[in-house]
Amino acid sequence: MTTNWTDGYQTTVNYTYGYYKDLSPNYQKFCLLLNGVDCPENNSEHKHCELGFGQGVSLNIHASASFGTFYGTDFNPAHAAHANVLAEQSQSEHYFYDDSFEELLNKQLPLFDSISLHGIWSWISHENQHIILKFIRKYLKPNGIVYISYNCVTGWAANMPIRELFHSHFKFTSTSTNPIQKVEDALNFSEELLKQNPHFAQRNPNALNKVQELKNQNPNYLIHEYLNQDWQCFSFQQVVRTLEDIKLSYAGSTDLNVHLDSINFSTEHQEFINAIEHPIFKEQCRDYFANTQFRRDLFIRGKNNLTPLQTQQRLRNTAFMLLISPEKIPKTINGSLGEFNLIQEIYEPIGKLFKQKSYTPLTIKELETLIPALNYHQILNGLVILCHLGLAQPCQNNTTPEMIEQSQKINLYFLEQASYQAHYQVLASATTGIGMPTDHFTQLFYRAYFLEHLKTVSQFAEYVSEVLTALKWLVIDQNGKSVTDKTETLRILELKAQEFIDSDKIQIAKQLKLFN
Repeated sequence: MTTNWTDGYQTTVNYTYGYYKDLSPNYQKFCLLLNGVDCPENNSEHKHCELGFGQGVSLNIHASASFGTFYGTDFNPAHAAHANVLAEQSQSEHYFYDDSFEELLNKQLPLFDSISLHGIWSWISHENQHIILKFIRKYLKPNGIVYISYNCVTGWAANMPIRELFHSHFKFTSTSTNPIQKVEDALNFSEELLKQNPHFAQRNPNALNKVQELKNQNPNYLIHEYLNQDWQCFSFQQVVRTLEDIKLSYAGSTDLNVHLDSINFSTEHQEFINAIEHPIFKEQCRDYFANTQFRRDLFIRGKNNLTPLQTQQRLRNTAFMLLISPEKIPKTINGSLGEFNLIQEIYEPIGKLFKQKSYTPLTIKELETLIPALNYHQILNGLVILCHLGLAQPCQNNTTPEMIEQSQKINLYFLEQASYQAHYQVLASATTGIGMPTDHFTQLFYRAYFLEHLKTVSQFAEYVSEVLTALKWLVIDQNGKSVTDKTETLRILELKAQEFIDSDKIQIAKQLKLFN
């Protein structure tokens, strides 16, 4: 065991403040239900654990807005401290530590209904992977869920040498003491090397594009994603075999794109895949057709399948919320095969009905009754696509007043922080138990309406202008240029404010119970 507490993991800069809905217990159970897998309904007695929670944004969103009690660890003390600061805002019951995985394994902990690890499986040592397996074996309940995401070797195979080049320069050559500068130096060197057109680049013509793509990403993210001492890719069947040893069975994916084969695979490819009988081998083969780079998998300890009729009945009784006004629903969707039209005979009546009902949650059964022209399968497929696009979410049953109060408290904190920074691009919803993606301008408009009680477009624009002036930030015009003129700034902000009001976001926020 190494005596260095970082254990090869990058701690020179803190991780980003991203939110990942895949970690939501309600979302995980919805994905299992789509795959016909039985699991108990969420309740207040449930216990959930996240390993390697980063800044703890997802963990706190779910702790405040979901059933049960949340535990977690991230061995970076700055991350754990930040996660606990957020938890103090919501005042939700929580147990967040800065323990190593080994230290957490040796604590006295309850049995968990779910254990989640987002991305870290690819970033940690074999020793720590073994400890996590022991942790899951010791603390996961029968019928408990494990969410694990990881870099997939199928999609990464051609670019793994790029990561090695990038990492080697970062480790051995860069003279800067600034980690962000070291990232830039490593990328620039890698780009220059590939521009020399060595045999590797000739055999892998996309390599240079990959480096140039990385140059456009957040350097803090790149440090944590690519520059740890340990960085591994796995095939799907490798992960299945590893988790089978601790009594876990594969139960599905949190990537709803896997339900949209018609826009991603040709008819011939679908027929080839569907002819494969073994479910694990079939899933492995899908990765070759999709060139999968990152897998987001759900496993369960004791897999019990529902019958098709049981699955249909539960899905019929699942409520959904539309997160966007019907006018803003896109007309097309992009898949691996290109751009496809969304069937307006399905989306227009669904969107119109949600708007008529003031965006209250509606079950598939209610939608079937109120839109007799559409059948169950059309409605379900439409809602799955909307959820995949981030425009709808499945709801929780019997949300408690405590969950609503906790989520509203953390949302108020996020709105207050929007006057100082743009870290938190999400708000918590007790209606769904899933974070609501919310950009910085929308947060400021919410603050203007819900906290400052402003009403008009001009008031919204003036308010946001004052915040941006204090931050010394400039708005961007339609040509992507920074605007310094105050009159033009207000004009742009008024357009954004009008769009905000017209998009029904205030009404939707009330149904999501984002604010009191």
